[in-house]
Amino acid sequence: MNTPTGSRKRRAEERRAQLLATALDVFAAKGLDGTTVKDLSDAAGVAQGLLYHYFRSKEELLQAVLDEHYFLPELRRIAAADRDRPAAEVLVELALGFARVLEQNRRVVQLMLREAPSNAAVAERIERGRSQGVRLLADYLASRVAAGELRPHDCEASARLVFYAVFAAHLSGTPPEPFLPATIDIVMHGLVA
Repeated sequence: MNTPTGSRKRRAEERRAQLLATALDVFAAKGLDGTTVKDLSDAAGVAQGLLYHYFRSKEELLQAVLDEHYFLPELRRIAAADRDRPAAEVLVELALGFARVLEQNRRVVQLMLREAPSNAAVAERIERGRSQGVRLLADYLASRVAAGELRPHDCEASARLVFYAVFAAHLSGTPPEPFLPATIDIVMHGLVA
């Protein structure tokens, strides 16, 4: 049975989710500086005061949008490869998985790239994701060097190369298949012991 308090709480959560989804669309299209509170309230179909009920400022709303759509945990899951599996197999899975995450979060990526040059908090989020993803993959590659599968090399540079190839494909609209598996095949030719 729905209680009045439970029903109000559910409606408030639904409204907040609607405001976040709308803000993502508007911020991705116009950027933080190009967006007014009126733009946000008009797009959401609510009064401006309601936005301030949920968020103190546009900047707080932007941070809430980025928190809601934070995909670093998914990137960590993809990059935390089983160290006993062959590199060619893991790298293809990782590249295709990262491409999928970028595509599923296209508007968030667009928003982050738009805001990073002028917003230190957004730039820091991007750098944190990049450095953690590279570190995870470099550690995996180092484990494959230790296992004798890959030749000794700069594992961090190889990890960056893989992530940059995926990101470049995403930005250029290049379909992940067959581009990424072919790219990984080329990388593997240079790394196999």
